[in-house]
Amino acid sequence: SPTPSQRATLIYFFTVSALILVQILMGVITAHYGVEGDGFYGIKIADILPYSVTRTWHVQVGIFWIATAWLAAGLFIGPLISGYEPKYQRLGVHALFGALLIVVAGSMTGEWLSVHNRLSDANAFLWGHQGYEYVDLGRVWQVLLFAGLLIWLFLVVRAVRPALKTSGEHKPLLWLFLLSAAAIGLFYGAGLQWGQHTHLSMVEYWRWWVVHLWVEGFFEVFATTVIAFFFTRLGLIRPALAAKSALLSATIFLAGGIIGTCHHLYFSGTPTVALAFGAVFSALEVVP
Repeated sequence: SPTPSQRATLIYFFTVSALILVQILMGVITAHYGVEGDGFYGIKIADILPYSVTRTWHVQVGIFWIATAWLAAGLFIGPLISGYEPKYQRLGVHALFGALLIVVAGSMTGEWLSVHNRLSDANAFLWGHQGYEYVDLGRVWQVLLFAGLLIWLFLVVRAVRPALKTSGEHKPLLWLFLLSAAAIGLFYGAGLQWGQHTHLSMVEYWRWWVVHLWVEGFFEVFATTVIAFFFTRLGLIRPALAAKSALLSATIFLAGGIIGTCHHLYFSGTPTVALAFGAVFSALEVVP
C-alpha cells in the first residue's frame, strides 16, 4: 500500500493536469492573436493579456508542469525503491508543494506586471520578466526554484539511502537514478550565472545549459531510469538489463545533448565547426 508521502504526491499530479490546461489555453490565445491581433473571437483581451504575456506563460508553464511531474515521480518512487518511509517525509512533500505554488504564482504575476511596465528595470529583473525565452522568470523566483530543487534532491536521497546499503541487481540502476536526480537539482544553477547587464553572448551560453541540458538532457535520463525501475517492479525485465539499457540510453541522450548544445550557440560567437558538430550530434537525441 502507498506510504503517507506517496499519497501526498497526488496533489502534484492534479497540479500537472491544471498546468497543462493553462498552457493549452495560453497557446490557443497566442496563436489566435495571429488572426485577430488584439482579440479572441471578438473579445478584446490584449490590454489584459497581451501577446508577450500569453506567449511567456505558454512557454514557462510548460517547463513548470514537466518539472512538477518528474519531481513528483522522484518523491513517489523513493519509498518504492527502499521500502522505507523517512520521518517527516510527508511534511517535506507538502512543504515543497507549497513552495512550488509560490514560485509558479509569483513568477507569473511578476511577468504580467513587468510586461505592463508596473516594475522598474531593476525590479523587473529581480521579480518580473528577464526577457530570455524559457528562463523568463525573475531572478528571485529563479533562486527560490533552485532552492526548491535542492530540497527535492534532499527528500529523494533520504528516502532512497537505505537501499544503497543493500547489495543486489538494482544497485547500478539506483546509482544512475541518484546521479540523474542530482543533475536535475544542481544543473538549474547554470541559470544563475548571469546578471542584469551581462553581455548577450554570455547569457545565451548559460541559458542553453538550462534549456538543452537541464530540460532536454537530464530530465530524459531521469525519466528513462524511473521507467526502468517501474518495469523491473512489474517483472517485465531483469534489473541488470534495465540498468544496461538505461545507461545506454543516457549515453546517447547526453552525447547528443551536451555536444548538441553547440548548435544553439551562434550568438555566443561559437565557431562554424562547433555549430556543425552540434547540429550533427543533436540529431542523435531522437535515437533512443
